Amino acid sequence: ILKFDAGSGVTTVFREPSNNTNGHFRDHQARLVSCEHGANRISRTEADGTIVSLVETYEGKRLNSPNDLVVKSDGTIWFTDPPYGILSDREGNQRESELDGNFTYRFDTETNELTVVDNIGDRPNGLAFSPDEKLFYLADTGDPRDITVFDVDDDGKTLSNRRLFAEVRPGASDGFRIDEQGNIWTSAR
Repeated sequence: ILKFDAGSGVTTVFREPSNNTNGHFRDHQARLVSCEHGANRISRTEADGTIVSLVETYEGKRLNSPNDLVVKSDGTIWFTDPPYGILSDREGNQRESELDGNFTYRFDTETNELTVVDNIGDRPNGLAFSPDEKLFYLADTGDPRDITVFDVDDDGKTLSNRRLFAEVRPGASDGFRIDEQGNIWTSAR
């Protein structure tokens, strides 16, 4: 993982090895929370550089290859878990999935509870909340290669009313973020 200092214009190594990390987000203490394809986990880099494993399994089975994540205002970590890091040794370590699908999860850092918030996606990828956190957006780089939007239920923990938000062509939407006005900024082919 590289670190760019905008003030000095200098790029340095932040973390090596990185276990084929992919998506990152800063938590409320400014610690880097990362998806690791190679270790099949969500990790956090502490201020002193120590790496802490936050979640590696769901119901006793190893995660596929966490891909992207976002930290909600309540401190929970929402992340996607497609198979990209287990399909070959290129982005992780090739192996069979232990899970029954590719899910999107909510991890409660206070209780260590991990729950599935969406089990319909083919290969869930990028994700983000609207500025008011009333909407949740999810990109799927498998079939049908679209961005869906959900309503965040009043409990703040579950989703409902899944619907198409956008088709991104050519290619598919990968990682994205939402600005203060609610605009989605996404990578794509």
